[in-house]
Amino acid sequence: MGVGFLIAFLPLVSFLLAGLGVLFRWRSFKNRSHYFGLVTVGTSLLLSFYVLFKVMKGAVLSEEWFNWVVSGGLSASFGAYIDSLTAVMLVVVTFVSFFVHMYSIGYMHDDPGYDRFFAYLGLFTFSMLVLVFSPNFLQLFFGWEAVGLSSYLLIGFWFKRKRAADAAIKAFIMNRVGDFLFVLGVVAVFWVFGSLDFHKVFSQAGAVSAATLSLISFLLLGGAVGKSAQFPLHTWLPDAMEGPTPISALIHAATMVAAGVFMVARCSPIFDGGYILPIVGAIGVITAFGAATIGLTQFDIKRVLAYSTLSQLGYMFAALGMGAYIYAMFHLFTHAFFKALLFLGSGNVIHAMSGEQDIRKMGGLYKYMKITATCFIIGTLALVGIPPFAGFFSKDKIISAAFANGHLIFWFFLVVGALLTALYMGRLVFMVFFGEERFDAREMKHLHESPAVMTVPLIFLAIPSILAGFLGGWFEEFLKSSVPNHVRELSHSTELLLITITVSLALLGILIAAVIYYWRKISPEVFTENPVLRPVYLLFYNKYYFDEMYNFLFVKGIGFGLGRVYAFFDRYVIDGIINGVAYFTSWCGEVLRLTQTGIVNNYVAYFGIGVITVILLLLFV
Repeated sequence: MGVGFLIAFLPLVSFLLAGLGVLFRWRSFKNRSHYFGLVTVGTSLLLSFYVLFKVMKGAVLSEEWFNWVVSGGLSASFGAYIDSLTAVMLVVVTFVSFFVHMYSIGYMHDDPGYDRFFAYLGLFTFSMLVLVFSPNFLQLFFGWEAVGLSSYLLIGFWFKRKRAADAAIKAFIMNRVGDFLFVLGVVAVFWVFGSLDFHKVFSQAGAVSAATLSLISFLLLGGAVGKSAQFPLHTWLPDAMEGPTPISALIHAATMVAAGVFMVARCSPIFDGGYILPIVGAIGVITAFGAATIGLTQFDIKRVLAYSTLSQLGYMFAALGMGAYIYAMFHLFTHAFFKALLFLGSGNVIHAMSGEQDIRKMGGLYKYMKITATCFIIGTLALVGIPPFAGFFSKDKIISAAFANGHLIFWFFLVVGALLTALYMGRLVFMVFFGEERFDAREMKHLHESPAVMTVPLIFLAIPSILAGFLGGWFEEFLKSSVPNHVRELSHSTELLLITITVSLALLGILIAAVIYYWRKISPEVFTENPVLRPVYLLFYNKYYFDEMYNFLFVKGIGFGLGRVYAFFDRYVIDGIINGVAYFTSWCGEVLRLTQTGIVNNYVAYFGIGVITVILLLLFV
């Protein structure tokens, strides 16, 4: 089977053991299922580093675990194709997943669904690894849907809460929209190329017309937009915050939302041959800028981070749309560490605040939670893009690529997005960790630093959040054998100027946030209550009214109309047929009952009429 099989299926073993313990209520497994997760995912992590080192030496590993589908001209195996792109994703997924498992021991320790939670974590990790290993589109689709199922289970983990159940259903349905296009894209690939194997498809892509490749790219893009929560299928991701915080970290950092970026990068030969890349870039820029403006107005600590994820994914899609596939993957790589760090840090804050998530009811938490605050600030500086933190190197590559390739409109909005990112993240840090304390005495009794099982993962995630950016040169050299990078070179002076502009705007954003939320020189009400600015504020605060618009169009509009059509069809067609058959049978019975008189003469007469009728039919028919 090979090392790839072990990496992928060890988390599945964790899922099966923990799941069986829940199913059969084995007392010996009660609240001990984290051991399965730590051992299996930890082993997968070590094996992922082993695979990474082998690939760094020039190896490309291929494994066939078993033949999955053999039918007519379709043949697809279940296995692993491990090149440099796969190797990097393996390390990211297993690294973040391992520390999320460790963190969850403390965060979920009192939850009655503790064992079920760890079972779902194992399934989630397995699903993403199967997706990453895919040597063909069919296995990719299997992992794609398995990740969707896992996210549904975890977002709705607290299913007795209506908001959590609704958020899980919303995520599932909105992803089905994108996945419908994605499966059409997979069918189109087989129709055009006669194969679903990546090597066969990509080697033939140059011989296919640009129009055909554009159609396939568009369909595949639909799946990526849904899975990675890009405009206009982005509204499910902020609501996914109803799930436990460790799941928010896993979804946002290393699993579900990364799948769309990975898929587009993997399918770069198809996207390069069509005309869809500008659309990919435009979607990314719209999402990056729009999500950043919404993040300025949110008060739920996890929702602010959720919109930051939307925005950073937008940067990745912008890079994909410019043909800068390696830069998109580099930002995915660095973002995984500091975004997991930020979400787990927010979990510590929520834990200390007895479940409170409104940043208006926090403040001054630094002196109570120094480790969490320090790690959170590191993650913030990485996200904002302040050198020498990791996010600076990866985000700057994308912004500079936009300028180098002549996408000046993209460049402008991405640069402004960097300013807005610094502003809303500075606002978050100052309102949560500094300034006046806005919580009551009851909450103060519970304020404390989280236990080591919840702070150690933060420290380990903080290290790559600081250092991962320095791997940029190695990363670009390592991935170029698997992923192209169509970026023009800039002169050193131009590149330095662009970096200066971006970093200066990021620092300006932090300064503005400090003036408003730390030094209190300007009241936020100046912007929220001003008659000129208030409509803009409400537009951002209400998330551009996308939820209301979708509710009007698809829930109360098309959904209500289809509901009425279905009700009519159900009542008058389906029920009409069933009730009509029953009525006709009853009527026939009533008519036949009239012949049952109990008089022998009548029965003899009926018999005679019958005999005469049969004779006539035989003579004349």
